[in-house]
Amino acid sequence: MHVISRKRCFYSAASLTADEQEAVQKRTFTKWINSHLAKHKPPLEVNDLFEDIKDGVKLLALLEVLSGQRLPREQGRQLKRIHWVSNIGTALKFLEGRKSVYRGSPIKLVNIHATDIADGRPSIVLGLIWTIILYFQIEELTSNLPALQALSNSNSSVESITSSGTGSPPMKRKVVNKFKGNAKKALLQWVQCTAAKNFGIEVKDFGPSWRDGVAFHSVVHAIRPDLVDMEVVRRRSNRENLEEAFSLAENELGIPRLLDPEDVDVDKPDEKSIMTYVAQFLKHYPNPHHSETDGQQDEREERKMLRELKVFLDQLERDVLRAQGTEGSLADKYQAFKNFRVQYEMKKKQTDPLLQPVQKDGKLSVDQALVKQAWDRVSTRLLDWHIHLDKSLPGPLGVIGAWLHRAEMALREDIPIQHAHEETANVLHRKLEQHKEVLKSLESHRQTFQQIHRDRSVNGVPVPPEQLQDMAERFNFVSTSSHAHLIKLEFWEMKYRLMAFLMLAESKLKSWIIKYGRRDSVELLLQSYLTFVEGHRFFEQYETIFTGLKQAAEVYVKSDSSIDEAEGVSKFLSDTTAQWKNLALEVRSVRSMLEEVIANWEKYSSTVAALQAWLEDAEQMLSQSENAKRDFFRNFSHWIQQHMDMNDAGNFLIETCDDTVSRDLKQQLLLLNGRWRELFVKVKHYARADEVDKLRQDYQDGINTLKMFMDATNEKMTAPIQVSFLNCRAFVQDVEEIKHKLPAMEAACKAASRTAQLLTKDTPQEEVSQMMTVMASIKEQLSNVCLPLLRESQSLLPPLEEMEKNITGFYQALEKASHITSTTDSEGPVDFKQKCQELATFTHSCKKCLTVIEKDHQTIQKIMNSSKTLEHMDMGLLQKRVADLQTSSQSTEWRKHVEANSSLMKRFDESRIELEKVLKMAQNFLTERGNPEELLKKHTEFFGQLDQRVLNTFLKACDELTDILPEQEQQSLQETVRKLHKHWKDIQTDAPFHLLHLKVEVERSKLMLSLQECQAELTRENRHLASMGSERLIKEHRAFFREKGPQSICEKRLQLMEELCQKLPEGDLAHQTLETARKDFAEVREEIENTHQKLMQHQDKWKEYNKRYAELSCWLISKESQLRMLRNRANDPNKYGTVKATIMVKLQEGNLGWLKSRMAVLIEICADSDAQRQGSALSKLSTDFKGLLASLLEAEKMVLAVGDCVQFREEVQTTLEDLLQGQKEAQAEVTKILDCSTAREAQQMLLVHQQLLKRLKLKRKDVQHLFTRGQQLQAEEGLGETLQQDLQSLENTLSKMEQNMDSQEQSLEVTLAAWQEFDSQQEAVHEYGLDKYSEIQLGPKNKTLLLQQARSLSEQVDKVESGLKKE
Repeated sequence: MHVISRKRCFYSAASLTADEQEAVQKRTFTKWINSHLAKHKPPLEVNDLFEDIKDGVKLLALLEVLSGQRLPREQGRQLKRIHWVSNIGTALKFLEGRKSVYRGSPIKLVNIHATDIADGRPSIVLGLIWTIILYFQIEELTSNLPALQALSNSNSSVESITSSGTGSPPMKRKVVNKFKGNAKKALLQWVQCTAAKNFGIEVKDFGPSWRDGVAFHSVVHAIRPDLVDMEVVRRRSNRENLEEAFSLAENELGIPRLLDPEDVDVDKPDEKSIMTYVAQFLKHYPNPHHSETDGQQDEREERKMLRELKVFLDQLERDVLRAQGTEGSLADKYQAFKNFRVQYEMKKKQTDPLLQPVQKDGKLSVDQALVKQAWDRVSTRLLDWHIHLDKSLPGPLGVIGAWLHRAEMALREDIPIQHAHEETANVLHRKLEQHKEVLKSLESHRQTFQQIHRDRSVNGVPVPPEQLQDMAERFNFVSTSSHAHLIKLEFWEMKYRLMAFLMLAESKLKSWIIKYGRRDSVELLLQSYLTFVEGHRFFEQYETIFTGLKQAAEVYVKSDSSIDEAEGVSKFLSDTTAQWKNLALEVRSVRSMLEEVIANWEKYSSTVAALQAWLEDAEQMLSQSENAKRDFFRNFSHWIQQHMDMNDAGNFLIETCDDTVSRDLKQQLLLLNGRWRELFVKVKHYARADEVDKLRQDYQDGINTLKMFMDATNEKMTAPIQVSFLNCRAFVQDVEEIKHKLPAMEAACKAASRTAQLLTKDTPQEEVSQMMTVMASIKEQLSNVCLPLLRESQSLLPPLEEMEKNITGFYQALEKASHITSTTDSEGPVDFKQKCQELATFTHSCKKCLTVIEKDHQTIQKIMNSSKTLEHMDMGLLQKRVADLQTSSQSTEWRKHVEANSSLMKRFDESRIELEKVLKMAQNFLTERGNPEELLKKHTEFFGQLDQRVLNTFLKACDELTDILPEQEQQSLQETVRKLHKHWKDIQTDAPFHLLHLKVEVERSKLMLSLQECQAELTRENRHLASMGSERLIKEHRAFFREKGPQSICEKRLQLMEELCQKLPEGDLAHQTLETARKDFAEVREEIENTHQKLMQHQDKWKEYNKRYAELSCWLISKESQLRMLRNRANDPNKYGTVKATIMVKLQEGNLGWLKSRMAVLIEICADSDAQRQGSALSKLSTDFKGLLASLLEAEKMVLAVGDCVQFREEVQTTLEDLLQGQKEAQAEVTKILDCSTAREAQQMLLVHQQLLKRLKLKRKDVQHLFTRGQQLQAEEGLGETLQQDLQSLENTLSKMEQNMDSQEQSLEVTLAAWQEFDSQQEAVHEYGLDKYSEIQLGPKNKTLLLQQARSLSEQVDKVESGLKKE
């Protein structure tokens, strides 16, 4: 049987689009499948054909219902794709093992693979279901149709076809009891002959002919004429007729309604759907014109024709033997051979139909087997004669004749297709080599034969011209066909090599796609896989074979000009490629599956062993001290993860391993999980030990950081410092830096304080008090840091700066005065006077500077004396400088102050350039824009490396240069220094805020991404609420927004933004960003809560629950009512079935259990009001159900007393019916035996009859067993009078049947013995008395005497014949 190709499926209804046709077929096939799955136990149903058939479970159930056989399958709650493919492969293998009724060969599934069905490919699924319908319904039903000749008149088209089959003399041939052609033709002929023809309806196809609905009504009328008025039918519209016909068939005939009117009322309806529906009517057709007598008459006619043919063949064999032995020339003998050959060929055309098997098992009858044997003998005789005649030719021509026979045999020899493709390929290879060996002599024989053919003689000896011409034609056939035959054999060999390879691969795949065992067996399986795939170079081997096949196919197609053959080869290659593609994919997936199983075994074994050992230690640890337990269970979270891993691996193995292993795993998991639950309840509070330790560590790290900061601060604040402008300014900068770090330290203090609060629940009170004391101390120190010290140290800077300027001015004036006084050149009065004035000016300037210096020195000294925070500052250096000034004011040695001028200026310029470069880079970084994350990384690195020494170097050079510059230049220098210093301070101030801004932006970006994820999930949930249902969406909602989900991440990021913003000034823009983020998060969080509430309150999750609740409530009320009515019938055995069916309500406990388990699930995902209301109703229903069970228990006790008796009575009745049926069959066999046409046939049927009698006699043991059981029941519970009568009737029937069978068997044996003796004597009389009469040479007296004896014998035979006729 060939599966209808997808191309034909697509174009079978030209007026329907592909989607419409697919939809019609899908609906029809689904209804057909459900009509059969309803008979399955338990009943099953297909809702979506393409989805429900994927796992193969319902497909196997359908085949079980149709075939009555039990098929193996993979089952489980979580079947994986590998198990789907295994189930579907079982179904396909089962189908391929069946034989087509019409073809007699196995069903062929063309281009249908298990992976395509598992993928739910519509065209492949529909093709597979159509194959099942065609074989199990249409072919099975049409093969049992009555003879077409009995249903139609003598002008039937089929009859005319039968009578015009050959041009040979007419032979009678019985019409086989099935319609001619394939299933489609047979079904169409049945409609034409039984229904449509009577009303003049022309049904030409299974398409447009059915559109108006009249043909459907004619079929219904053929089965039930009283249901249809054809005149009314002809006046109605198409839709009305179709609706009425489908309704009548469903309601009156019980034929499922597979079609809808709109499916048929189109230009070209789908023919497969209509064939599927029409074939159902065959089961209800009564076959009125066919009888057993007609069949017997046809069988007698066939046997008569076979006997006549047997006589002809025997005579032909004798004639051939006689002709072979006749003397004559070679030409005469060859002519005689050709005459017999012509008779043989003419008779062969008439013989072939008679030798077709008529039995379903494909076997020949006895007469057919005898004729076939005779036919084979004649064929062999003629072939041997032909070979002998060719070998008898003179000289080399005889050798050529013998070679021709061998070559022809090689060309015409059928290739035996073996069960295994590899064996077929080997046979083809041997045939190919043999054929090549034969053809080696072709050229030499051709030259010799051509010479003989030209000469018409061999060495002067003439050759029969007709025989020579026939040999020339045969030689030409061998020459022209040999090359093509070799190519064909090579192609077939490669084809079967590839088929064998694919078959081997599929068998290996099936051995790998199984329910697995223990780890060692899976490892062996993986090793087997690797050996097969890698060791045998599986994929390379396929490429080698397929390449060879492709090359052979190209040569074969070129040598064979047949378009059909080329299409067949192309289709085989494409189908093979598609099959290999799926097969290779599955083979590759096996490795990952096996490795996954082994990995899970490894994980399961390791976790079980570790968990068992830990559980033993943990159970012992429960009796130890609290500190010991806390220390032991510190890593409890690790063992929780181990427990989860064990269950995950165990559940995976349970689903993928065989029943024995799964059962052991379930038991082991059950025990371990029980121990785990008991332990978990007792020690679950230790699960936070690691978290507490982490909090402690965080707290300690925070405290250490704060202490380090305070220590460094105290060190800087109390380190000895020599009072100078530069030193004081550096000290002030240090204090300001500490002040800038203070907010971060305060934030760290708050974080440590929060951590301490979290630790209070898991920390002793004494330790908590200690932590609180430490925190209070640190807070107090932070509050007092910097403020007084910074204020007093800053008050020192103005007098020190003024003092430094005046010191510089003093030395400049002093130097100039010294220069004037040191000049020795002759001077004029004017110059001297001018120098005196200049000297006076410089002297006054020195005094003025010295006065200011002394005043500033006093101010500084006053501040130092009054301050308690500046005690670490030393005035010694400053006082020394003042003393030096005073000394210098009295000294004239000023030259030494001018020496370092040039070097100081150069150092100042270099430090200024470096400082400006650093400040420019820092300013650019502060204004740079881009990706916040990248900027943060780059800027943190830069500002972290910003060195205070660059500024200090510049300031030092500036101070040194100021000392030597004139006053007017000092102002410009001081202005430059002030700007650069201010710029540096601004950078130092802005940099931390800038980095904080970047951190806030980074967290805001991440927050917005998380919020977008949340928003997308909420949008998806709202969009799919109608299609997916609220229950599934609630689970997905909770899984998505779990503790560590996007919402939690958003909260953490928002908290981090808050911590960062706390370190920024109040008016900073980052606070607005934070507020916006808070608002966005609040909106999303509100939407999350609203969506969750919406899902919780949605009522779709209660739909199935309410339906089952209503069904159980109605059923409960009904059973209570029935129970009250049937309580008085429980003791009546005749009412046993009714009472038992009524009280068997425990089956509904599953529904109640389902409601309870479902309620437990729904409580978690519904509103509280719904849960409370539904829970109260279910509680009341459960109470009512328990009351009903108590009542049923009473009734059941009463019914059990009579249940055994009723069951026993049914067994007695069944046995009695079996005996009566067997007796009827035996009697029918006796009638058939006596009606046989020959004694030989009757003797064969007697053997069959005796086997039937033996089987019936074996029933005696079953009856004796029933009597024994009946006595036991009578002793224990008592037997009813009716049952006793049935038992007695069974005994009487068996006794009478045994007596009748024995007497009939003896009578048949005597009758058949006499019949055989009569036949043998009659044949002897016929042969001897008639055939030999002419050969006996007697005198007149003896002739007269012999004639009288023959007449007497003839009269006796006539008497016997008349007696037989009367009987």
